[in-house]
This record gives sequence, structure tokens and C-alpha cells, in this order.
Amino acid sequence: MPATRRDLPAIMEIEKQSFASPWDSLTMFLAMDDPQGRGTAAWLGRQLVGYCFAHATHDMVHILNLAVRPNCRRQGIARRLLNDLIAFSQGSGRLFVFLEVRTSNGEAKALYAGMGFRQVCTWRKYYQDTHEDAEIMIKGLT
Repeated sequence: MPATRRDLPAIMEIEKQSFASPWDSLTMFLAMDDPQGRGTAAWLGRQLVGYCFAHATHDMVHILNLAVRPNCRRQGIARRLLNDLIAFSQGSGRLFVFLEVRTSNGEAKALYAGMGFRQVCTWRKYYQDTHEDAEIMIKGLT
């Protein structure tokens, strides 16, 4: 289901629980309002448990941010969010989806690889907070 402005407090709570250097609320708000963007929220009952934000341009979709509430992880929520984004990308004629992931984030890399993403390069010292490398992963949609 689309992420909306009223979801922002719950999304920010998950963001702060999930990342050492979380996005601020203005950045999240701008991602929600991006006319080329796609923001999706995952719910379990009445609780928002995950979200995904992406930006579509030309023939690609860039996954900007994906997180799941820590106590709800390993239940297929991230996979469901990614499948929704992939279906959107295919339906809008995009050729591939890409993302960057911290080299140290083994769980996320395993999820992405299991969904058909492959690592194509490494951006050295990409993350400003720790200067950690980012692995760039791509999934072709054709």
C-alpha cells in the first residue's frame, strides 16, 4: 500500500531503529512527495512494519531506502516490499532495478541475491558516517 504523510511518524521510528545514520524527516517527506518516486508501506494488522522508497528515471528504478521493524524481520516483509517494487518497475517498462548496500550488511545482501540481484561494482567509502564501501547490486527485468 502506498506510504502517506500520516505514516511518517511510524516510518521515522523504524528508520531510527534500523540505521546508524537515519534519514531525517525532511528527507523522508521529500521521498514521499517525489513525483518520480514510489513509496510503499507494509502493514501487519494496524501496525506499519516496513517501508520502501525508490526513484524511477529513464529505464531504471533506484531503491533508496528499505527497512523493516526489527521485531518483525525474517517474516518475508522486505521480500514483499521488493516484489511490489519489482512489479511496479516491470509494469512501467523499466529495464532494471538497482541499489547500494553496505558491504557489512550480509543479511540484506543475501536477501537481494536470493531475489536475483547481482553485485556489479563497489563504490569505495560511499557511506559518509563510517566511510564504508557500498556494493552496487542490479536486477534485470527483461
